This record gives sequence, C-alpha cells and structure tokens, in this order.
Amino acid sequence: MASTWLDFWQGENEFDQPMSVNYAYFLARIKKHVPVSKTHKVLDIGSGPGNLADAWHDQVAEIHGLDISKRYNEIARTKHAHHPNIHFHDLASDDYLNFSPVKQIKFDLIIVMSVVQYYRNVADVEQLLKSIKGVAAPGAKALICDLMVGGSVLKDIASIMGRSLRQGQLLSMLKLLVQLRLSAYYTIRKENGFLVIPKQEWLAICQRLGLTAEFIEEPLTMQQERQNLLIHF
Repeated sequence: MASTWLDFWQGENEFDQPMSVNYAYFLARIKKHVPVSKTHKVLDIGSGPGNLADAWHDQVAEIHGLDISKRYNEIARTKHAHHPNIHFHDLASDDYLNFSPVKQIKFDLIIVMSVVQYYRNVADVEQLLKSIKGVAAPGAKALICDLMVGGSVLKDIASIMGRSLRQGQLLSMLKLLVQLRLSAYYTIRKENGFLVIPKQEWLAICQRLGLTAEFIEEPLTMQQERQNLLIHF
C-alpha cells in the first residue's frame, strides 16, 4: 500500500477521471494570463495523463511533460503517439526536481498545476523555482497553480463543493470525496499532510532567487481557496 505522496501517484488512484474536470475549469481561465502561440515551447511539470497536451497539442510548437508516474506517462504517450511535437519524460521519484531530460530546451511557458502541495518541504519548492529558472527562455512565464497558502482542509473541501455545485458537478465530486475517504489518499494525508506555504513566503523565495512574481487575484481552479502564482522571466 502507498505510504507517501510519491507512492500514491505511481499507481492507479481516485483522481484518474475527476482530474480532467478541474483541469477543464483551469484551462478555460488561464489564457488571458498566459496567452499561447504556435511558436511557444511549453513545459508541463507534473503532467499526469497529459491533460494539457490534450488541449494544446495543436496550439503550440512543442509540449514536454515531466512526471514521476511512469503509468501516467505511458497513458499520455499512447494518446499522443501521433503528435511528434508532444513528449513525456520520466522523473525519478527520489530526484523529481532534476529536470535533466529537458535541460537543453528553453521554454516560453511553464505550467505547474496542483503539484506543489505534495512536495516534501519548502527547500523542494525553492529547488523547483531554481530548476524552472534554468529552463525558462527570456520573456517566459511560469504559472504555478492550486497553491495551498493557509486555511484548513475543511475550508478547502467547502470551496470545491461550492464550485462543483455551480458547475453541475456536485454528485461526481461527492462520489470522489467518499472514495478518497476510504482510500490510501486519506491515510497518506493524515500521515504526511499537505505542504502549505503562505503567500508572503512564496514572494520572499522568489525575491531571493531574483524572480519577478505576482499572485493572480482571479481564482483559476475549482479550489477557490487556493492561490496561483505567475512568474515573469
């Protein structure tokens, strides 16, 4: 049985289907903050089953996904086998901030969607930003989304329930929450928790690294309590 977040994402899990609902909500809102073009090279960190590539494969020059889950990467590669501009790279679960598979590429847009809450500590987050800085092209943008910056798990759940109701997805979300309560996800959350970093600490890390960053005021995901950080290079 999975005992850490890294273990959880390696195998089949309750998010395999519901993930796409939240991602569709996200995709409908981000383009005014990070416009895409046919010339853009995009890096998708924590790419999962390839939701970003599903939406953007014909709108950008290249998409490269990075994920620790070999299962998700195989799903994504199979879906996009006929798209020569789409690539998925395996990350080692014990070295998941090593972006060597894409170190020779400079990206115009970098997306990190609902990943950071599963990191181990603030030092990992700082390394994430350093790694992103190392592959960002001049003028690039990085969007780090669904960040937990404070509040409680109950508020987080209430937020997504309210948004699910307004999106006509309440029953499917209730089903997911029940499944999570009965699964390894609940046990791992109790033992490992989520990584919560206040907004001011995020901005302080960016300042130390010489990065220009701002929080987007408009909610971009169904978890309305969470925040989204935009970095300009």
